[in-house]
Amino acid sequence: MARVALLCELLILSFFLFSVESSYDVFLGGSCNPTTWRKDVAIPKLKAYGISYYNPQVTQWIPELIELENQAKENAKVMFFVIDNQTRSVACMIETAHIAGTQRKLILILNEQSPPGSLVLGEPISEKEYVDLKQGRDYLRDIVQMQGIPVFQGIQEALEVTNKVLKEELRPQDVRPPRREGAVAVPHATLGDKYLKVQEAFNSFSSDDGEVRIRDVRMAFKVLTGRELPQECLDILTSSQQCPVTQNIADGDIDDIPITFDQFCFIVSEFKHQSKNGSKFSEFLNSVQHLFTRVYDWILPGTALSKGEADVPLPAYWSHIYLGGSTKDCAWRDNIAIPLLKKHGLTHSVPFRSPWNARLSPLEMHIINSSRVLLFVITKTERCVAEMLVAAHYVGQGCNVVLCIQYLENDVVIDGEKLSDLAVKDYNRGRMYLSDLATRSGVPVFSDISEAVSCACGKCSS
Repeated sequence: MARVALLCELLILSFFLFSVESSYDVFLGGSCNPTTWRKDVAIPKLKAYGISYYNPQVTQWIPELIELENQAKENAKVMFFVIDNQTRSVACMIETAHIAGTQRKLILILNEQSPPGSLVLGEPISEKEYVDLKQGRDYLRDIVQMQGIPVFQGIQEALEVTNKVLKEELRPQDVRPPRREGAVAVPHATLGDKYLKVQEAFNSFSSDDGEVRIRDVRMAFKVLTGRELPQECLDILTSSQQCPVTQNIADGDIDDIPITFDQFCFIVSEFKHQSKNGSKFSEFLNSVQHLFTRVYDWILPGTALSKGEADVPLPAYWSHIYLGGSTKDCAWRDNIAIPLLKKHGLTHSVPFRSPWNARLSPLEMHIINSSRVLLFVITKTERCVAEMLVAAHYVGQGCNVVLCIQYLENDVVIDGEKLSDLAVKDYNRGRMYLSDLATRSGVPVFSDISEAVSCACGKCSS
């Protein structure tokens, strides 16, 4: 009887979905069972606003619903996604990262990952799994932030913005969220994020002694502020009264003056506002490119721009292939990918990882964007949550992507911990979703690493 009722509902949905183009204003995506946010909060509010919606959460799922859901996603004006902390939400985060890459109207509510020991569908989350899941949420926040899309913690505020987006035909990026608890305007970086960006710029040039030289401070300052280091600052640094460290530096060697991280923070804090136009987050992202005229040889040894040739244009691509994906086990890069690339005479870049920043940094984004082909290898020895999000995002952007996806096996041990059957199912569901969206986008998907690398090499020569 229940199945008959469901089929009747399916027929009704089919009629409305296929007879009226873009019949739904909002697609209610994100975390499903056991969450109840749709029926408890979202649907009553949308009805009050007079906004139509598609709810993919049903009491009894059947395969016939797949096509209906896909059509609803394609036709909806706004993608409304809630990533809760009652589930791992791996597939939901992958889908959200992909949508952010397509430039569709996205409203995102992102809850913080529950701490270690918290129950997810009745199972406790370990410390090591927590790190991977939290990094996934941090990466998703960064991906969305790069697009200037606001992120919310409260559903009510997000629904208000959704109503405004639809009624006034705006982009979510153009709506200032209500000044209430739960609404977060992401384009404005937090103090912690600002500190990490300053530290990242400093560490990109620091030597073994933990200091940088003035020649590099100039570039790092330009990255963070979008302008040249004021002459006033240089005068202070070369004054023995103001900066004792310069007493033993010859007059002509100002570029060799060493600067500590604390001094660099002072320079940025003291001089960054001495311009008519303050540096905005989007301007910061654009200015990152200026940094890499100095670190090009660090990424691709032997092919760097000559020092002093600041006006020489960068090549169209810094590397042929970006070797993204699994990072804990780099054997596939060292033993398979890199030898094949060398055989074909192709250059490569690898994910930039640093101990001070587990986020998706502008530096990493620039390395990815500066590669001709993006190869993401999702191995069967890691959870690869954050890595799958990055891959999905660039598939959504329509980049030249090649995927190698390996599924976790039953009884797999990751970080010294045996994964439960439910955990394996959750992470494999994410892999299946990534594979499906890639296939629908015309992106080649392999399970064998050598075949994937060969395909990427072929794309470079075509």
